[in-house]
Amino acid sequence: MTYMIFNLVRSYKFVSRVFFLQELFKLAQKVLIAVAEKTYTDILRDLFLKHSEDFVLSSQEVFHRRFLEEMVENERPDILLIHDSYLESEYVEQEKKDEEMLFYIKKFRLQYEEELRIVYLCERPKGDPFLSKLVSLGVRDIFNANSFDLDEFVNQLKDKPKFSRVAKFLIEDYPSPKNPEQRESIENEEEGDEEGGEENDVAASSHEKPVIQKVVHKNVIKRDYKIQITNQVEKLVGVPINKKLVLLGGFRPRSGVTFIAHLLARSLAKMGIMTTYVECPFAYPYTYDRFAGQRFSNDYRSKFYQFSKHSDSQINRVYDWKIEDVQIICKHPEEIYKSDEVTFETFVKVLFSTSSVVNIIDVGTFWNFELLQDVYDIADHVYIVFEPDISEIQRFEESHEETIAFLRTILKDEKTHFIGNRFPKQLLKDEIFSLYKSKIKAIFPVFPVIDVYFSQFQSIFLNDLTKEYQGRIDPCIQPLLEDILPGEILKSFRKKNGLFSGVFKKKITVQKTETKGEEAPI
Repeated sequence: MTYMIFNLVRSYKFVSRVFFLQELFKLAQKVLIAVAEKTYTDILRDLFLKHSEDFVLSSQEVFHRRFLEEMVENERPDILLIHDSYLESEYVEQEKKDEEMLFYIKKFRLQYEEELRIVYLCERPKGDPFLSKLVSLGVRDIFNANSFDLDEFVNQLKDKPKFSRVAKFLIEDYPSPKNPEQRESIENEEEGDEEGGEENDVAASSHEKPVIQKVVHKNVIKRDYKIQITNQVEKLVGVPINKKLVLLGGFRPRSGVTFIAHLLARSLAKMGIMTTYVECPFAYPYTYDRFAGQRFSNDYRSKFYQFSKHSDSQINRVYDWKIEDVQIICKHPEEIYKSDEVTFETFVKVLFSTSSVVNIIDVGTFWNFELLQDVYDIADHVYIVFEPDISEIQRFEESHEETIAFLRTILKDEKTHFIGNRFPKQLLKDEIFSLYKSKIKAIFPVFPVIDVYFSQFQSIFLNDLTKEYQGRIDPCIQPLLEDILPGEILKSFRKKNGLFSGVFKKKITVQKTETKGEEAPI
Protein backbone atom coordinates (compact mmCIF):
# COMPACT_ATOMS: atom_id res chain seq x y z
CA MET A 1 0.00 0.00 0.00
CA THR A 2 2.88 2.40 0.90
CA TYR A 3 4.60 1.71 -2.43
CA MET A 4 1.34 2.41 -4.32
CA ILE A 5 0.84 5.72 -2.51
CA PHE A 6 4.47 6.72 -3.22
CA ASN A 7 4.05 6.09 -6.92
CA LEU A 8 0.74 7.90 -6.93
CA VAL A 9 2.27 10.93 -5.22
CA ARG A 10 5.15 10.96 -7.71
CA SER A 11 2.76 10.72 -10.66
CA TYR A 12 0.52 13.50 -9.40
CA LYS A 13 3.12 15.83 -7.90
CA PHE A 14 2.03 18.64 -10.21
CA VAL A 15 -1.68 18.02 -9.66
CA SER A 16 -3.75 19.77 -7.05
CA ARG A 17 -3.94 18.21 -3.60
CA VAL A 18 -7.71 17.87 -3.87
CA PHE A 19 -7.49 15.86 -7.07
CA PHE A 20 -4.81 13.65 -5.53
CA LEU A 21 -6.99 12.85 -2.54
CA GLN A 22 -9.89 12.04 -4.82
CA GLU A 23 -7.76 9.58 -6.78
CA LEU A 24 -6.37 8.05 -3.59
CA PHE A 25 -9.86 7.53 -2.20
CA LYS A 26 -10.81 5.61 -5.35
CA LEU A 27 -8.27 2.92 -4.52
CA ALA A 28 -10.44 1.39 -1.80
CA GLN A 29 -14.11 0.44 -1.84
CA LYS A 30 -16.09 1.03 1.36
CA VAL A 31 -17.72 -2.14 2.72
CA LEU A 32 -20.72 -2.23 5.06
CA ILE A 33 -21.30 -5.60 6.74
CA ALA A 34 -24.89 -6.68 7.47
CA VAL A 35 -24.33 -10.22 8.74
CA ALA A 36 -25.17 -9.92 12.47
CA GLU A 37 -23.27 -13.05 13.48
CA LYS A 38 -20.07 -12.26 15.37
CA THR A 39 -17.93 -15.22 14.30
CA TYR A 40 -18.89 -14.85 10.65
CA THR A 41 -18.40 -11.08 10.79
CA ASP A 42 -14.97 -11.38 12.44
CA ILE A 43 -13.78 -13.63 9.61
CA LEU A 44 -14.99 -11.14 7.01
CA ARG A 45 -13.41 -8.23 8.88
CA ASP A 46 -10.04 -10.01 9.03
CA LEU A 47 -10.31 -10.77 5.33
CA PHE A 48 -10.96 -7.16 4.31
CA LEU A 49 -8.28 -5.84 6.65
CA LYS A 50 -5.77 -8.06 4.85
CA HIS A 51 -6.82 -6.39 1.60
CA SER A 52 -6.86 -2.81 2.89
CA GLU A 53 -5.46 -1.51 -0.40
CA ASP A 54 -8.72 -2.51 -2.08
CA PHE A 55 -11.31 -2.28 0.71
CA VAL A 56 -12.03 -0.04 3.67
CA LEU A 57 -14.45 -1.23 6.36
CA SER A 58 -17.28 0.94 7.56
CA SER A 59 -17.01 1.82 11.24
CA GLN A 60 -20.63 0.74 11.62
CA GLU A 61 -22.34 -2.62 11.24
CA VAL A 62 -25.97 -3.61 10.58
CA PHE A 63 -27.54 -5.95 13.17
CA HIS A 64 -31.17 -6.05 12.02
CA ARG A 65 -32.97 -5.59 8.73
CA ARG A 66 -34.95 -2.65 10.10
CA PHE A 67 -31.71 -0.62 10.22
CA LEU A 68 -30.58 -1.40 6.65
CA GLU A 69 -31.96 1.76 5.04
CA GLU A 70 -30.68 4.08 7.74
CA MET A 71 -27.17 2.61 7.77
CA VAL A 72 -26.81 2.56 3.99
CA GLU A 73 -27.96 6.17 3.80
CA ASN A 74 -25.57 7.29 6.55
CA GLU A 75 -22.53 5.21 5.57
CA ARG A 76 -22.89 5.33 1.76
CA PRO A 77 -20.92 2.12 1.15
CA ASP A 78 -19.74 0.88 -2.24
CA ILE A 79 -20.39 -2.74 -1.22
CA LEU A 80 -23.18 -3.99 1.06
CA LEU A 81 -22.72 -7.54 2.41
CA ILE A 82 -26.05 -9.11 3.47
CA HIS A 83 -26.54 -12.48 5.11
CA ASP A 84 -29.81 -14.21 4.29
CA SER A 85 -30.58 -15.82 7.67
CA TYR A 86 -28.33 -14.25 10.30
CA LEU A 87 -29.56 -10.71 9.70
CA GLU A 88 -32.69 -10.81 11.82
CA SER A 89 -36.10 -9.86 10.50
CA GLU A 90 -39.34 -8.40 11.79
CA TYR A 91 -41.00 -11.64 10.72
CA VAL A 92 -40.78 -15.33 11.53
CA GLU A 93 -42.42 -16.83 8.44
CA GLN A 94 -39.91 -17.39 5.63
CA GLU A 95 -42.25 -16.05 2.95
CA LYS A 96 -42.60 -12.72 4.74
CA LYS A 97 -38.86 -12.56 5.38
CA ASP A 98 -38.23 -12.98 1.65
CA GLU A 99 -40.76 -10.28 0.75
CA GLU A 100 -39.12 -7.93 3.24
CA MET A 101 -35.64 -8.51 1.81
CA LEU A 102 -36.76 -8.09 -1.80
CA PHE A 103 -38.46 -4.82 -0.83
CA TYR A 104 -35.20 -3.43 0.59
CA ILE A 105 -33.07 -4.58 -2.35
CA LYS A 106 -35.46 -3.14 -4.90
CA LYS A 107 -35.45 0.16 -3.01
CA PHE A 108 -31.63 0.21 -2.97
CA ARG A 109 -31.46 -0.51 -6.70
CA LEU A 110 -33.89 2.32 -7.48
CA GLN A 111 -32.17 4.79 -5.18
CA TYR A 112 -28.48 4.02 -5.77
CA GLU A 113 -28.49 2.28 -9.19
CA GLU A 114 -24.99 0.87 -9.84
CA GLU A 115 -23.33 2.91 -7.08
CA LEU A 116 -24.19 0.23 -4.51
CA ARG A 117 -22.98 -3.33 -5.08
CA ILE A 118 -25.05 -5.85 -3.12
CA VAL A 119 -23.38 -9.12 -2.13
CA TYR A 120 -25.80 -11.80 -0.89
CA LEU A 121 -24.62 -14.67 1.34
CA CYS A 122 -27.01 -17.58 1.75
CA GLU A 123 -27.67 -21.30 1.61
CA ARG A 124 -30.90 -22.03 -0.22
CA PRO A 125 -32.26 -25.04 -2.13
CA LYS A 126 -31.33 -25.36 -5.79
CA GLY A 127 -33.96 -23.66 -7.93
CA ASP A 128 -35.25 -21.44 -5.13
CA PRO A 129 -37.31 -18.69 -6.88
CA PHE A 130 -36.03 -16.13 -4.37
CA LEU A 131 -32.55 -16.31 -5.91
CA SER A 132 -34.00 -15.78 -9.37
CA LYS A 133 -35.76 -12.66 -8.11
CA LEU A 134 -32.46 -11.36 -6.68
CA VAL A 135 -30.86 -11.71 -10.11
CA SER A 136 -33.79 -9.90 -11.76
CA LEU A 137 -33.23 -7.03 -9.30
CA GLY A 138 -29.64 -6.66 -10.44
CA VAL A 139 -27.79 -8.55 -7.70
CA ARG A 140 -24.66 -9.90 -9.39
CA ASP A 141 -22.86 -11.44 -6.40
CA ILE A 142 -24.69 -14.39 -4.77
CA PHE A 143 -22.76 -16.90 -2.69
CA ASN A 144 -25.17 -19.79 -2.21
CA ALA A 145 -23.18 -22.76 -0.91
CA ASN A 146 -22.29 -24.75 2.19
CA SER A 147 -18.78 -23.36 1.95
CA PHE A 148 -16.81 -20.93 -0.13
CA ASP A 149 -13.16 -20.10 -0.55
CA LEU A 150 -12.31 -16.71 0.90
CA ASP A 151 -9.60 -15.99 -1.68
CA GLU A 152 -12.07 -16.56 -4.52
CA PHE A 153 -14.62 -14.46 -2.63
CA VAL A 154 -12.37 -11.43 -2.29
CA ASN A 155 -11.07 -11.75 -5.87
CA GLN A 156 -14.65 -11.64 -7.14
CA LEU A 157 -15.31 -8.44 -5.21
CA LYS A 158 -12.16 -6.91 -6.64
CA ASP A 159 -13.47 -7.68 -10.12
CA LYS A 160 -16.46 -5.92 -11.65
CA PRO A 161 -19.96 -7.45 -11.19
CA LYS A 162 -20.83 -9.98 -13.90
CA PHE A 163 -24.19 -11.41 -14.91
CA SER A 164 -22.50 -14.65 -15.95
CA ARG A 165 -21.81 -15.45 -12.29
CA VAL A 166 -25.49 -15.46 -11.33
CA ALA A 167 -27.21 -16.57 -14.55
CA LYS A 168 -27.41 -20.10 -13.12
CA PHE A 169 -29.89 -18.88 -10.49
CA LEU A 170 -32.49 -17.84 -13.08
CA ILE A 171 -35.43 -20.23 -13.14
CA GLU A 172 -36.84 -19.31 -16.57
CA ASP A 173 -34.84 -20.81 -19.43
CA TYR A 174 -34.36 -19.02 -22.74
CA PRO A 175 -33.95 -21.55 -25.62
CA SER A 176 -31.97 -20.72 -28.72
CA PRO A 177 -33.99 -19.80 -31.87
CA LYS A 178 -35.11 -22.86 -33.90
CA ASN A 179 -35.29 -23.30 -37.69
CA PRO A 180 -38.81 -23.55 -39.30
CA GLU A 181 -38.90 -27.37 -39.19
CA GLN A 182 -37.93 -27.49 -35.51
CA ARG A 183 -40.43 -24.71 -34.73
CA GLU A 184 -43.27 -26.67 -36.45
CA SER A 185 -42.34 -29.79 -34.47
CA ILE A 186 -42.36 -27.82 -31.24
CA GLU A 187 -45.75 -26.26 -32.06
CA ASN A 188 -47.23 -29.74 -32.68
CA GLU A 189 -45.85 -30.88 -29.34
CA GLU A 190 -47.38 -27.84 -27.63
CA GLU A 191 -50.80 -28.63 -29.17
CA GLY A 192 -50.55 -32.13 -27.79
CA ASP A 193 -49.64 -30.70 -24.43
CA GLU A 194 -52.74 -28.50 -24.44
CA GLU A 195 -55.01 -31.50 -25.11
CA GLY A 196 -53.60 -33.36 -22.18
CA GLY A 197 -53.21 -30.19 -20.15
CA GLU A 198 -55.09 -31.34 -17.11
CA GLU A 199 -53.16 -34.57 -16.91
CA ASN A 200 -49.88 -32.76 -17.42
CA ASP A 201 -50.73 -30.20 -14.73
CA VAL A 202 -51.32 -32.99 -12.22
CA ALA A 203 -48.10 -34.69 -13.27
CA ALA A 204 -46.17 -31.45 -13.03
CA SER A 205 -47.57 -30.67 -9.60
CA SER A 206 -46.59 -34.11 -8.39
CA HIS A 207 -42.98 -33.33 -9.27
CA GLU A 208 -42.92 -29.96 -7.51
CA LYS A 209 -40.62 -30.06 -4.52
CA PRO A 210 -41.81 -28.03 -1.55
CA VAL A 211 -39.28 -25.67 -0.01
CA ILE A 212 -38.80 -26.98 3.52
CA GLN A 213 -37.41 -24.65 6.16
CA LYS A 214 -34.81 -26.61 8.04
CA VAL A 215 -31.80 -26.20 10.28
CA VAL A 216 -28.60 -26.33 8.25
CA HIS A 217 -24.90 -26.11 9.05
CA LYS A 218 -23.12 -23.28 7.32
CA ASN A 219 -19.39 -23.67 6.78
CA VAL A 220 -17.10 -20.74 6.18
CA ILE A 221 -13.72 -22.13 5.15
CA LYS A 222 -10.67 -20.06 5.85
CA ARG A 223 -7.47 -21.80 4.82
CA ASP A 224 -6.86 -24.60 7.32
CA TYR A 225 -9.86 -24.28 9.63
CA LYS A 226 -13.62 -24.25 9.47
CA ILE A 227 -16.29 -22.32 11.36
CA GLN A 228 -19.65 -24.08 11.63
CA ILE A 229 -22.72 -21.95 12.16
CA THR A 230 -26.50 -22.38 11.95
CA ASN A 231 -29.22 -19.95 13.00
CA GLN A 232 -30.75 -18.11 16.01
CA VAL A 233 -30.41 -20.00 19.33
CA GLU A 234 -27.04 -20.94 20.79
CA LYS A 235 -26.26 -24.53 21.72
CA LEU A 236 -23.65 -25.36 24.31
CA VAL A 237 -22.68 -29.02 24.65
CA GLY A 238 -25.73 -29.93 22.60
CA VAL A 239 -28.14 -28.03 24.88
CA PRO A 240 -30.04 -25.13 23.25
CA ILE A 241 -29.91 -21.81 25.13
CA ASN A 242 -32.28 -19.06 24.07
CA LYS A 243 -30.87 -15.58 24.29
CA LYS A 244 -31.81 -14.03 27.63
CA LEU A 245 -32.38 -10.42 28.62
CA VAL A 246 -31.96 -9.97 32.39
CA LEU A 247 -32.83 -6.78 34.31
CA LEU A 248 -31.50 -5.93 37.77
CA GLY A 249 -32.58 -2.86 39.72
CA GLY A 250 -33.56 -1.60 43.14
CA PHE A 251 -35.83 0.92 44.80
CA ARG A 252 -33.15 2.89 46.58
CA PRO A 253 -29.54 3.84 45.72
CA ARG A 254 -26.57 1.90 47.10
CA SER A 255 -28.56 -1.30 47.57
CA GLY A 256 -25.96 -3.39 45.69
CA VAL A 257 -27.59 -3.72 42.25
CA THR A 258 -24.38 -3.10 40.28
CA PHE A 259 -22.33 -5.26 42.65
CA ILE A 260 -24.62 -8.28 42.12
CA ALA A 261 -24.93 -7.61 38.37
CA HIS A 262 -21.13 -7.77 38.11
CA LEU A 263 -20.99 -11.02 40.11
CA LEU A 264 -23.66 -12.61 37.92
CA ALA A 265 -22.02 -11.51 34.67
CA ARG A 266 -18.61 -12.85 35.71
CA SER A 267 -20.07 -16.16 36.96
CA LEU A 268 -21.77 -16.75 33.61
CA ALA A 269 -18.61 -15.81 31.72
CA LYS A 270 -16.53 -18.21 33.83
CA MET A 271 -18.86 -20.96 32.63
CA GLY A 272 -17.99 -19.98 29.07
CA ILE A 273 -21.37 -18.39 28.36
CA MET A 274 -21.06 -15.18 26.32
CA THR A 275 -22.35 -12.41 28.58
CA THR A 276 -22.68 -8.64 28.32
CA TYR A 277 -23.12 -6.21 31.21
CA VAL A 278 -25.01 -3.04 30.21
CA GLU A 279 -24.95 -0.01 32.51
CA CYS A 280 -28.08 2.14 32.61
CA PRO A 281 -27.51 5.10 30.25
CA PHE A 282 -29.15 7.47 32.73
CA ALA A 283 -27.16 6.39 35.79
CA TYR A 284 -23.98 7.89 37.19
CA PRO A 285 -21.06 6.43 35.15
CA TYR A 286 -19.72 4.07 37.82
CA THR A 287 -18.41 0.98 36.02
CA TYR A 288 -15.82 2.81 33.86
CA ASP A 289 -13.92 3.97 36.95
CA ARG A 290 -14.67 0.72 38.85
CA PHE A 291 -12.58 -1.18 36.30
CA ALA A 292 -10.03 1.61 35.67
CA GLY A 293 -11.33 2.46 32.23
CA GLN A 294 -8.66 5.14 31.78
CA ARG A 295 -6.08 2.35 31.63
CA PHE A 296 -8.10 0.70 28.85
CA SER A 297 -8.78 3.77 26.71
CA ASN A 298 -9.56 7.42 27.25
CA ASP A 299 -11.27 7.31 23.86
CA TYR A 300 -13.77 4.68 25.01
CA ARG A 301 -17.45 5.57 24.63
CA SER A 302 -20.49 3.41 25.18
CA LYS A 303 -22.59 1.81 22.46
CA PHE A 304 -25.30 4.34 23.38
CA TYR A 305 -22.89 7.03 22.29
CA GLN A 306 -21.96 5.13 19.12
CA PHE A 307 -25.57 4.86 17.99
CA SER A 308 -26.62 8.35 19.05
CA LYS A 309 -27.08 11.06 16.44
CA HIS A 310 -24.64 13.29 18.32
CA SER A 311 -21.72 10.88 17.95
CA ASP A 312 -18.52 12.67 16.89
CA SER A 313 -17.82 10.35 13.97
CA GLN A 314 -14.68 12.28 13.00
CA ILE A 315 -12.89 11.07 16.13
CA ASN A 316 -11.62 7.50 16.39
CA ARG A 317 -13.53 6.07 19.34
CA VAL A 318 -13.33 2.68 21.05
CA TYR A 319 -16.73 1.06 21.59
CA ASP A 320 -15.85 -2.55 22.43
CA TRP A 321 -14.53 -3.40 25.89
CA LYS A 322 -14.11 -6.84 27.41
CA ILE A 323 -13.05 -7.58 30.99
CA GLU A 324 -12.29 -11.21 31.87
CA ASP A 325 -14.61 -12.52 29.11
CA VAL A 326 -17.44 -10.14 30.09
CA GLN A 327 -18.47 -7.66 27.39
CA ILE A 328 -18.87 -4.23 29.02
CA ILE A 329 -21.20 -1.48 27.83
CA CYS A 330 -20.90 1.40 30.27
CA LYS A 331 -20.72 5.18 30.12
CA HIS A 332 -17.54 7.21 29.96
CA PRO A 333 -17.64 9.91 32.68
CA GLU A 334 -18.08 12.53 29.95
CA GLU A 335 -21.28 10.88 28.69
CA ILE A 336 -24.50 12.40 29.99
CA TYR A 337 -27.97 11.43 28.79
CA LYS A 338 -31.36 12.86 29.67
CA SER A 339 -34.50 10.71 29.71
CA ASP A 340 -35.43 11.66 26.14
CA GLU A 341 -31.94 11.30 24.63
CA VAL A 342 -31.86 7.50 24.44
CA THR A 343 -34.79 6.08 22.51
CA PHE A 344 -36.09 2.55 22.59
CA GLU A 345 -34.82 2.11 19.03
CA THR A 346 -31.30 3.13 20.13
CA PHE A 347 -31.51 0.70 23.05
CA VAL A 348 -32.50 -2.10 20.68
CA LYS A 349 -29.54 -1.23 18.43
CA VAL A 350 -27.25 -1.55 21.45
CA LEU A 351 -28.68 -4.97 22.29
CA PHE A 352 -28.34 -6.14 18.67
CA SER A 353 -24.71 -4.99 18.68
CA THR A 354 -23.80 -7.80 21.08
CA SER A 355 -23.57 -11.47 20.21
CA SER A 356 -23.90 -12.55 23.83
CA VAL A 357 -26.27 -15.26 24.99
CA VAL A 358 -27.09 -13.32 28.18
CA ASN A 359 -27.44 -9.52 28.31
CA ILE A 360 -27.61 -8.12 31.86
CA ILE A 361 -29.12 -4.64 32.12
CA ASP A 362 -28.30 -2.65 35.26
CA VAL A 363 -31.45 -0.53 35.70
CA GLY A 364 -30.39 1.07 38.99
CA THR A 365 -33.36 3.00 40.38
CA PHE A 366 -34.54 4.40 37.03
CA TRP A 367 -37.66 2.24 36.70
CA ASN A 368 -39.83 5.33 36.22
CA PHE A 369 -38.17 6.10 32.87
CA GLU A 370 -40.48 5.09 30.02
CA LEU A 371 -37.59 3.53 28.08
CA LEU A 372 -36.76 1.10 30.89
CA GLN A 373 -40.41 0.21 31.37
CA ASP A 374 -40.48 -0.68 27.67
CA VAL A 375 -37.32 -2.77 28.12
CA TYR A 376 -39.02 -4.51 31.04
CA ASP A 377 -41.73 -5.73 28.65
CA ILE A 378 -39.19 -7.62 26.53
CA ALA A 379 -37.05 -8.90 29.44
CA ASP A 380 -36.93 -12.60 30.31
CA HIS A 381 -35.98 -12.27 33.98
CA VAL A 382 -36.25 -9.26 36.31
CA TYR A 383 -34.68 -8.98 39.78
CA ILE A 384 -35.32 -6.28 42.38
CA VAL A 385 -32.42 -5.97 44.83
CA PHE A 386 -33.24 -4.93 48.40
CA GLU A 387 -31.61 -4.95 51.83
CA PRO A 388 -33.12 -6.16 55.15
CA ASP A 389 -34.17 -2.68 56.19
CA ILE A 390 -37.61 -2.59 57.84
CA SER A 391 -38.27 1.05 57.01
CA GLU A 392 -37.45 0.45 53.33
CA ILE A 393 -39.74 -2.58 53.22
CA GLN A 394 -42.52 -0.47 54.73
CA ARG A 395 -41.83 2.20 52.13
CA PHE A 396 -42.10 -0.43 49.42
CA GLU A 397 -45.51 -1.50 50.73
CA GLU A 398 -47.04 1.92 51.36
CA SER A 399 -45.35 4.55 49.16
CA HIS A 400 -47.29 6.17 46.29
CA GLU A 401 -44.09 7.12 44.45
CA GLU A 402 -44.28 6.30 40.76
CA THR A 403 -41.20 4.04 40.87
CA ILE A 404 -42.37 2.10 43.93
CA ALA A 405 -45.88 1.69 42.50
CA PHE A 406 -44.39 0.32 39.29
CA LEU A 407 -42.24 -2.17 41.21
CA ARG A 408 -45.22 -3.38 43.24
CA THR A 409 -47.07 -3.98 39.97
CA ILE A 410 -44.30 -5.91 38.20
CA LEU A 411 -43.61 -8.03 41.29
CA LYS A 412 -46.89 -9.79 40.51
CA ASP A 413 -45.39 -11.07 37.23
CA GLU A 414 -43.90 -14.56 37.16
CA LYS A 415 -40.64 -13.27 35.69
CA THR A 416 -40.01 -10.78 38.52
CA HIS A 417 -38.32 -11.70 41.83
CA PHE A 418 -36.45 -10.19 44.76
CA ILE A 419 -32.74 -10.59 45.52
CA GLY A 420 -31.71 -9.98 49.11
CA ASN A 421 -28.34 -8.28 49.52
CA ARG A 422 -26.36 -8.22 52.78
CA PHE A 423 -29.04 -10.66 53.84
CA PRO A 424 -28.33 -13.37 56.49
CA LYS A 425 -30.08 -16.63 55.62
CA GLN A 426 -31.82 -16.91 59.01
CA LEU A 427 -33.81 -13.76 58.25
CA LEU A 428 -35.93 -15.77 55.81
CA LYS A 429 -37.65 -17.22 58.90
CA ASP A 430 -38.54 -13.77 60.22
CA GLU A 431 -42.26 -13.01 60.04
CA ILE A 432 -41.73 -9.91 57.90
CA PHE A 433 -39.54 -11.51 55.26
CA SER A 434 -41.38 -14.83 55.30
CA LEU A 435 -44.22 -12.97 53.54
CA TYR A 436 -41.90 -12.50 50.56
CA LYS A 437 -40.26 -15.91 50.72
CA SER A 438 -41.86 -17.18 47.49
CA LYS A 439 -40.62 -14.09 45.66
CA ILE A 440 -37.06 -14.05 47.02
CA LYS A 441 -34.99 -15.80 44.36
CA ALA A 442 -31.52 -15.44 45.92
CA ILE A 443 -29.73 -13.91 48.89
CA PHE A 444 -26.19 -12.59 49.21
CA PRO A 445 -24.34 -12.25 52.55
CA VAL A 446 -22.13 -9.38 53.65
CA PHE A 447 -18.82 -9.99 51.94
CA PRO A 448 -15.78 -8.69 53.86
CA VAL A 449 -15.32 -4.99 53.13
CA ILE A 450 -11.56 -5.42 52.80
CA ASP A 451 -12.09 -8.06 50.05
CA VAL A 452 -14.51 -5.87 48.13
CA TYR A 453 -12.10 -2.95 48.45
CA PHE A 454 -9.10 -4.88 47.14
CA SER A 455 -11.07 -6.23 44.19
CA GLN A 456 -11.93 -2.63 43.31
CA PHE A 457 -8.34 -1.51 43.92
CA GLN A 458 -7.10 -4.18 41.49
CA SER A 459 -9.91 -3.40 38.99
CA ILE A 460 -11.07 -7.02 38.96
CA PHE A 461 -14.33 -8.83 39.68
CA LEU A 462 -14.72 -10.04 43.26
CA ASN A 463 -15.12 -13.53 41.73
CA ASP A 464 -11.43 -13.40 40.72
CA LEU A 465 -9.95 -12.05 43.95
CA THR A 466 -8.60 -15.49 44.91
CA LYS A 467 -8.87 -18.98 43.40
CA GLU A 468 -11.37 -19.94 46.08
CA TYR A 469 -13.57 -16.85 45.97
CA GLN A 470 -15.86 -18.07 43.20
CA GLY A 471 -16.64 -21.02 45.49
CA ARG A 472 -17.97 -18.58 48.10
CA ILE A 473 -20.11 -16.84 45.50
CA ASP A 474 -21.48 -20.00 43.84
CA PRO A 475 -24.13 -20.83 46.49
CA CYS A 476 -25.51 -17.29 46.25
CA ILE A 477 -25.52 -17.12 42.45
CA GLN A 478 -26.80 -20.68 41.95
CA PRO A 479 -30.57 -19.86 42.12
CA LEU A 480 -30.10 -17.14 39.49
CA LEU A 481 -28.22 -19.50 37.17
CA GLU A 482 -30.98 -22.09 37.60
CA ASP A 483 -33.47 -19.39 36.63
CA ILE A 484 -31.58 -18.22 33.54
CA LEU A 485 -29.96 -21.39 32.17
CA PRO A 486 -31.40 -24.78 31.16
CA GLY A 487 -31.02 -27.43 33.87
CA GLU A 488 -28.99 -29.67 31.55
CA ILE A 489 -26.24 -27.04 31.37
CA LEU A 490 -25.90 -26.86 35.14
CA LYS A 491 -25.91 -30.64 35.49
CA SER A 492 -23.21 -31.00 32.87
CA PHE A 493 -20.87 -28.48 34.49
CA ARG A 494 -21.43 -28.91 38.18
CA LYS A 495 -18.57 -30.63 40.00
CA LYS A 496 -18.76 -32.49 43.30
CA ASN A 497 -17.49 -29.43 45.19
CA GLY A 498 -20.18 -27.23 43.64
CA LEU A 499 -17.87 -25.31 41.30
CA PHE A 500 -18.39 -25.03 37.56
CA SER A 501 -15.88 -26.23 35.02
CA GLY A 502 -14.49 -23.94 32.36
CA VAL A 503 -14.52 -26.28 29.39
CA PHE A 504 -16.78 -23.85 27.51
CA LYS A 505 -13.69 -21.76 26.92
CA LYS A 506 -12.53 -24.35 24.40
CA LYS A 507 -15.77 -24.06 22.43
CA ILE A 508 -15.07 -23.71 18.70
CA THR A 509 -18.50 -24.41 17.22
CA VAL A 510 -21.43 -22.03 17.52
CA GLN A 511 -24.76 -23.67 16.78
CA LYS A 512 -28.11 -21.95 16.50
CA THR A 513 -31.58 -23.26 15.73
CA GLU A 514 -34.60 -21.60 14.14
CA THR A 515 -37.32 -20.20 16.39
CA LYS A 516 -40.92 -20.41 15.22
CA GLY A 517 -44.01 -18.48 16.20
CA GLU A 518 -45.87 -15.27 15.43
CA GLU A 519 -44.27 -12.10 14.20
CA ALA A 520 -41.45 -10.87 16.40
CA PRO A 521 -42.45 -8.09 18.84
CA ILE A 522 -39.44 -5.97 17.99
